[in-house]
Amino acid sequence: MTSIKNPLALSTLCLITTVAQADVTYDFTGQGGVFDGLTTVDVIVTDIASTTMTVTAAGGTLNSNSGDFGVDGTEPGETNDFIDGLVESITLTFSTVVTFNFIDLGGVEADISDGANLTIAGSTLDLFTGVSGFNGTSDVYTPGSPVTLSIGESIILTGSSSTSDFDLEAINLSIVPEPSSFALIGGLLALGFVALRRRGVS
Repeated sequence: MTSIKNPLALSTLCLITTVAQADVTYDFTGQGGVFDGLTTVDVIVTDIASTTMTVTAAGGTLNSNSGDFGVDGTEPGETNDFIDGLVESITLTFSTVVTFNFIDLGGVEADISDGANLTIAGSTLDLFTGVSGFNGTSDVYTPGSPVTLSIGESIILTGSSSTSDFDLEAINLSIVPEPSSFALIGGLLALGFVALRRRGVS
């Protein structure tokens, strides 16, 4: 068993563990009364990096009354807590650099006419059961490799056709440490190395 006798090295390890934050999954379901009647809302994703996710609705207001999360629009025959058709959409933007790992949707059908249109940092994909990496029974889309979004880049959800209706259930993100955090880690590692060398010399 290896023991760390240098307290500075131990504190550096603790800092690295803190900065290399685990993935954060934000659950949109069951948020009734939090979003209703709002077109835009700011949501704290994690307090580690003070990351704020801004959720914006187009075509109506944000709605999550029944455990699903979508847009409450005005068109006839719509589902109030789903994203319906081509008019309604939800846009997510972030106050810090984040890595998008997966998104969990609900109600996406096997046919592309009932699918979801997902745009991540300008790249668009139609999601339905037949798409590789997307299972229409669980409606989870995981990209082949995680996608990093710069500050101000967006994730946009809308229908793939006028007959689409689906809901947003959860999104999974990693917080990318700021350059100043890497500089602090580098400085502490250097101090730890110097302290270990001095201990070896004495």
